[in-house]
Amino acid sequence: MTRKHGKIMGISISSTQVSKVLKFIDFSLKKKHKFFIATPNPEILVEASKNNSLQKALRSADILLPDGAGLILASKFLGFKLNRITGRKMFEKILKFADQKNLKIFLLGSSGKVISLCLKRLKGEYSTIKASGFEGPFLDKEGSPITNKDLEAEKRALRMINTFKPDILFVAFGAPKQEIWLNNNLHKLKIGGGMVVGGTFDYFSGVKPLPPRFLSKIGLEWLWRLIYDPKRLKRIFNALVVFPFLVLFKKQNERKN
Repeated sequence: MTRKHGKIMGISISSTQVSKVLKFIDFSLKKKHKFFIATPNPEILVEASKNNSLQKALRSADILLPDGAGLILASKFLGFKLNRITGRKMFEKILKFADQKNLKIFLLGSSGKVISLCLKRLKGEYSTIKASGFEGPFLDKEGSPITNKDLEAEKRALRMINTFKPDILFVAFGAPKQEIWLNNNLHKLKIGGGMVVGGTFDYFSGVKPLPPRFLSKIGLEWLWRLIYDPKRLKRIFNALVVFPFLVLFKKQNERKN
């Protein structure tokens, strides 16, 4: 699949469409090419500017979907155009694709309660998907298990995934942990491919309410998330203040050089 890219803060973001991503997944599964899909947003790119492991993971991904209105605005400022595809939207489109193709999926991350609710919904709404899941370990910012208990949980997760052999693995440890973990462990996993999905499981399970459509359309999902989770304030600050500054700073430096 031919994909266009545009660089933001040194990271090549994919300019593509949902249909083309699905064709890429289908082609990769048939050719047994293990793929890695990430969904960066402004705060993730800010984190990548100071986290070499995250930067390496993003650059290793086959597709980087622009999940965040800030990336769309930044692309216009930098002279190219990106088509926004949220991780949540892509997740649901892949589920429909998986149902049509009778695929196996595995959900990793979040919490045991959320995983259970997700699997229950999958069973009720998708008749042919074979699904399994596990909450997995708690990880540090470098994508490594924090305690010995978490190390054992990671080993269990690897065993469960490799026994199940899913066509698609969805990882929801949260950024930057999920990107780094999947990149570090991709070679160990008996999967068709993997995609990081952030907080998607929370919405799919119903644990968190979806933002109103009108907020999504005008790029204000961050406001909805902030209302329900005030602890996200630092991340919102990075997206709304730090990210635009870094984009502008990098562009000015490139002009000077």
